[in-house]
Amino acid sequence: MCSTSVDDEGCQRLFSRSNSIMESSEQTELVIPRQFLCCKLCDDDLKKPKYLPCLHTFCLKCMEEHILSNTDSDGYFPCPTCATETTLSSESVDNLPSNILAMRLLNPVTEQTTCDMICSTCKNSGNFVDAESHCVTCDNFLCKTCSDSHDSQDETSAHKTQSMDDYNRRTPSNPKQGEIIPTCCSNYDPIDIGALFCVDCDMSVCADCHIANHGDHRCTELMAVANNFEQKIQEPLSELDNDHDILMETLRNLDKKQMTAEKMQKSLTDNVKRRTQVLCGLIQNYERLLLEEIGKRHHQQLQEIKNQKYDMKTHLSAIKGVKDFTETLRNYGTYEEKVYMRKKVGFRIRELCEEPLLPETKEILDLKLTEPHVTVETICDMFGELKEVGAPETKTPGLEDSLSASYNLSHALDSGHGSDNDPELVEILNSAIANGMLSQSHSGSDTDMLGASNTSENMRNVKFSEEVTESEYETDLGYNLENPKREFVLPPGIQRECFKGMGVNNNGDIIVGTTCKDHQSIYVLEKHGILRGQVPVENGWNIHSVSSDGKVALTVPRGDNRFKVRVLTNDGSGHALTDSHVESFGLNFVTADKNGRLMITSNRYAQIRKSHGKSAKSGGNVAVFERDGHLMQRITNEDFQEAGMYLLEKPQCIVCDDKRRRFYLADSGSHSVISFEQDGQLVFQYGNTDTEDEVYQGPDMVAFDKYGNVIVTDKREGRIDILSSKGDLKKSYFMDDIPRFVGATPDKLLMTAMTDGSVKFYEYL
Repeated sequence: MCSTSVDDEGCQRLFSRSNSIMESSEQTELVIPRQFLCCKLCDDDLKKPKYLPCLHTFCLKCMEEHILSNTDSDGYFPCPTCATETTLSSESVDNLPSNILAMRLLNPVTEQTTCDMICSTCKNSGNFVDAESHCVTCDNFLCKTCSDSHDSQDETSAHKTQSMDDYNRRTPSNPKQGEIIPTCCSNYDPIDIGALFCVDCDMSVCADCHIANHGDHRCTELMAVANNFEQKIQEPLSELDNDHDILMETLRNLDKKQMTAEKMQKSLTDNVKRRTQVLCGLIQNYERLLLEEIGKRHHQQLQEIKNQKYDMKTHLSAIKGVKDFTETLRNYGTYEEKVYMRKKVGFRIRELCEEPLLPETKEILDLKLTEPHVTVETICDMFGELKEVGAPETKTPGLEDSLSASYNLSHALDSGHGSDNDPELVEILNSAIANGMLSQSHSGSDTDMLGASNTSENMRNVKFSEEVTESEYETDLGYNLENPKREFVLPPGIQRECFKGMGVNNNGDIIVGTTCKDHQSIYVLEKHGILRGQVPVENGWNIHSVSSDGKVALTVPRGDNRFKVRVLTNDGSGHALTDSHVESFGLNFVTADKNGRLMITSNRYAQIRKSHGKSAKSGGNVAVFERDGHLMQRITNEDFQEAGMYLLEKPQCIVCDDKRRRFYLADSGSHSVISFEQDGQLVFQYGNTDTEDEVYQGPDMVAFDKYGNVIVTDKREGRIDILSSKGDLKKSYFMDDIPRFVGATPDKLLMTAMTDGSVKFYEYL
């Protein structure tokens, strides 16, 4: 095994290579990094090195074992180093390309020709005599005279010698590159001035083969191709260096984040333990108070019982005293004594008979410890919840973007080789023509052999002539909404009241607005249906509407088309987001954005005429009011007359997407859902048109999720559509029952409130 130590001579290898075969045959000593010549699987020197398309090299035997144990059912196996998926074009691993560079560097051999050798001993004396034998032991060439002397000397008589013919017939320890690198024939010599490289055949050719077989092909000097490769490779290599630096910096940042996460985990763990100790202390204190109260109540009960027993015993003593006295008087008294004492005895007996038999006693009530109302919510309230602080909101790409990105990337990687327009070869050919290196010129070319870096603008802006038509991805987008992920039933007290609306806030809490004869209330339930709180509505205010994101709108009519409007925040606190007086010809739906700007939909709006003054004009519209009630903007069909569009007829439900600075509304008159930017610019309209089949009978409700998808509900159709942020239909869900309210939770579930009081949550993405 190779050692990984820097001092180990196995980690660095001295080798000789040709500095430039076209310039000189001199050898240069270089230090090859050990990892280039070592197999990552066996951690030993490479043996029969084979490399994968990702250019990672391994031993042939190691590669066979890896492929055997890691190939999936489709015939793909990962690279052991970078996990790049690869498949074999044939079943034999032997067909993988050999790393000829590693083979030469592992076993450097100077290929010697069978030319005459000079005697080493005579050469040192200034004489050049042809050698006739070779000493294998001391690796010297010897002439006839020096060979005889070499054999006769005591210190060299045991050396092994061989003839020059035997020396020239020796088998090298590694194959010649000519046996692996494609060449025209065995007579090819890279030093020959007539040797060229054939671009069409992708092989080196000698002068004879060039004339005989490659005269009509594109041929140029091997050095020109090699030099052009070294020049062209610099730019993508520099981009890879940049990618390497970015990844290393990201890894360092991830290490820092890991340390931060570990510190945070320890801090949170300690905090939880401290809170547990505090809560345990509170529980123990409450235990002590309960035990003291139990003892106090028990003492009071015993005292009451003791007092009642004392009263009864004294009454019994009084009765017994009268009875004993009367019996004694009757048995032993004279007539005079009986007559004299008759009144006193009779008075005492009547007094005892008139006295209540059982004195008025205080009822002794039984004590019991009620069952604790401990739920998950109770524990959360005591401990606190874990919430991410300062987490950036990132846009999650939609399904279409993901498919497009993966399609473009796969084609970008596949387009690196093999087409017919190669600017590299064009430049080589033009240069060769100018210098007279080509035997014949051609106008054809091949593709660039080097793909661009994944962070370069070239990769980002790749364009392809082949385009995938939309019909290739057309599928049935209709689904039945079934098998809810979770569900619960609203509390009976809430079900008995009249629903005004329901929404889901960004924490997953469910906001419900209800009304009954004597009061109106806003309920806040957590995601499992546990009631978290109730916000009473002030007298005089009416719950007008509840948006799908949980904002509750309250209104008070003031006469003459004037209203007092208040919109509450969706956190269940009851705090007002905006509170103002507005003028509007009717209120279809009311909500507000995060800045407190009111959004009101109605079927009519005010119009100023010189003759009649202010009057109502029919037509759906969306009015935007400032917090002080000042009309900021009104969106009507007149804004789109030039485009020939009639958008608004009976706009109903409206919801504001503050993150994307737009709002969505459902118009049951035009049977469409419409999206506007905050400045009133149209984003999209989806629904019934004159040229297409009917889509909606409504729609009735509109909502959005945190990914920008728009959720449209048509109650009469029992249909829920999922649209992209651009207004493209992604999925349609159909239900057997009619949903009362629909919204999206932050944990990627679709909430539906049904007519039977059940609330169900479905996976929909």
